[in-house]
Order: sequence, then structure tokens, then C-alpha cells
Amino acid sequence: MYWTMEKIDVLTEEELSEIERRTERLMSIWKIQNLRGNAAIFHDDQHIGEQRRELNALKHPSVDVEGLMAFRQKAVVDSLTGNMLVHPLTTPVIEVDENNRRARSVWWSMGVEGLSKHREEPVAIVSLGMVPGVEIVEDGAWKILWGVWQRTTKNEYHAGWVKSMIPTNTRPELTPEEDRAGFGRYAYQENEVRQAIPQPPKKDTWEKYPDEMDKTWLEG
Repeated sequence: MYWTMEKIDVLTEEELSEIERRTERLMSIWKIQNLRGNAAIFHDDQHIGEQRRELNALKHPSVDVEGLMAFRQKAVVDSLTGNMLVHPLTTPVIEVDENNRRARSVWWSMGVEGLSKHREEPVAIVSLGMVPGVEIVEDGAWKILWGVWQRTTKNEYHAGWVKSMIPTNTRPELTPEEDRAGFGRYAYQENEVRQAIPQPPKKDTWEKYPDEMDKTWLEG
């Protein structure tokens, strides 16, 4: 709709307040995209231990702050030489609640990686996955409440995902069951029909799932 000063001048206070509310929610979507984009820069272990602006919500009662900080300090490779993780976020679907205090989002991410766990030659890897999660306003700024990379495929470049599916790089190494439960729950499996999940949040997501820690909306 094209607005002119004549149309704006005849709006009621209620109509102006509604336009302001909608504008603030649109601004929040822009802020959330910048928030997740900043978080993607720190996706790789090369930034562990560096001073950085805090992007996670730390005051919510569900957040394990000690566990979060301990995880960041855990080295997962012996040498950074030859390691690379580039994971741009694309096609976000974001739904902000009516109070403009909480948001649910799902992002697709296509990644290119160079992986060398110890000091061997790095392996070229391509990966496809999604980042579902929730963002909340804390101390006047949008912060990440929860939501990490969920793998769809992760494979050696020349092998392809049908023949090669690489688990998440952690130390100590995860069992196949731990890896699937934590990071590969939506991953491609050659002997299964893959479900189209995680689902992006729908318009009525906050009416149907009012608890920000409820993750059943991911199943559609």
C-alpha cells in the first residue's frame, strides 16, 4: 500500500499504533537476521577463546551458562592449519510474537569445509543443514535462546552423501547414536525416507506453542 501524507493525517491513534507495532516487528526480523549472521561467523573452532560480543541469552532460566562456556573452550582439533568452516545462512523463515519479545526461526545453510582433526592432510567437505531455533529480547537486545546446526548431509567432496556421511567433529568423538540425537537428527539416511523436518515456524506458531522451550513445532 502506498502511503501519502493525506492518508496518514486521517489515521486514528489506534491505526497509527498498529502501524508502529508492525514496523517494530519488521525491524526485529532484520535484527534477528543480523544476530544469526554474526553467530555464524563464530561457527568454527578458530574463534574459541577470542573476545567477542555475547550473542546468546544468558539470563533465561533454561540456559546452562556454565555448560555453554565450557563447550566453547573445548578444543576439537590439534591444529588449525587447513581447517575451514564457511556456513552462510540463507532463506530464513522468522515469526515474531505479538509482543515483539520472542521469535522462532529456521535457516538453511550450505557449507564448505576443510577438516583436519590432528595433523593429517585436510579433507574437503560439503555439507547441507538447517539451523532451527528461538530468539528472545534480553536487556533490550535480541539474543539467541537456543538453536544449533542440524545436519542434513555432510560428506567428503568426491564421495557424495550417499556413500559418505561424516559425523560432527567433537572431542571425545560421539557415538553414532549421540551424533544423530545431537546434530544429525534430521540427517539423510540411505535406508530411510527422510522427513521434511525441521519445519519452518508457521504464522500461528506462538498461539499453538506458547512455550519458547517447546520444540514440537519443528515436527510440523
